[in-house]
Amino acid sequence: MSNNTTICIDLAKSVFQVAVFNKAGNMVSNKEVSARKMCEIILQYPKADIFMEACGSAHHWGRRFEKEGHKVGLIPPHIAAKYRAGNKNDKNDTLAIYEASKSTSLHYVQIRTLEQQDIATLHKYREGYKKERNQIACRIRGFSQEYGVYFPVGIDKLRKQIPDALEDAENELTTVARRILLELSEQLIHVSDLYAKVGKEIEVLAKQVEACKRLFCLPGIGWLCASMLYAKLGSGEPFSCGRDASASLGIVPGHSGSGGRVSIGKITKRGDVYLRSILINGARAAVSNIGDKRDGLSCWIRKLLSTKSFNTTVVALANKLVRMALAMLKSGEKYRQPVAQ
Repeated sequence: MSNNTTICIDLAKSVFQVAVFNKAGNMVSNKEVSARKMCEIILQYPKADIFMEACGSAHHWGRRFEKEGHKVGLIPPHIAAKYRAGNKNDKNDTLAIYEASKSTSLHYVQIRTLEQQDIATLHKYREGYKKERNQIACRIRGFSQEYGVYFPVGIDKLRKQIPDALEDAENELTTVARRILLELSEQLIHVSDLYAKVGKEIEVLAKQVEACKRLFCLPGIGWLCASMLYAKLGSGEPFSCGRDASASLGIVPGHSGSGGRVSIGKITKRGDVYLRSILINGARAAVSNIGDKRDGLSCWIRKLLSTKSFNTTVVALANKLVRMALAMLKSGEKYRQPVAQ
């Protein structure tokens, strides 16, 4: 048991549930307060142990409380949920956070720096434009099909063929339909340009971060993946080994066992879906372009391809890249090919 006062907070937008526990572990209070009142309560307990779920605004409050001299721990929401007793409500959530904080095997989420937060925000911003672009493209295809006009798959092909369809006087497109498709095509161009602009902004920012420049040297890792790996893993302190980092991204096989018998299952696909997807895409590109390369990693890939399927090799490489990335972030060293053998 810690010798400090423990404060557990269930975060929200405007109303916060704050539970205070004394050094003996007895609950002093557990009440619903505003953000201002929460800060006033915390000021009453200097150098307290503060625990929160790693959810919206958690990194902001974590940075603030650490500056005030408190010890802060961010608990993964799915872990805290396992300790909840009774119905789900704010009071029970704070109690669950407290119970989870007492676990000696708990891995806390590292609080992001403002630099990491900028990179993560840009990635979410870019992904939003990507979804919006795809929605507009689907609307264009859906509307045009009702008039017998079909466009091929792919944003670039769609943008090139929309003007031809609008100028074709022999198709069934009416004046109303042409106006709608013209307006949607303008929206598509505008959103696509914004999507590309944010991607370049991420690259420019990543080139200014030393950790990202080291990660970029890994095979199959571009600036987007390098920057998101840095935003996600940070200095790598919360992870005791590379497998923990891979498991947090869901690129390790699940397993179950009983009575001494353990069965290995499929890839778990837990954690950050976005980062896992760009990791897999980067690994796929690396495996596809292996050619006759003779470095240690390429030989490992070629050997794996001789016994495993292409997709299995891609996931295995993604797993390996995360492990190497974590080692580089922890040690501060650059990528060296012999290490990958």
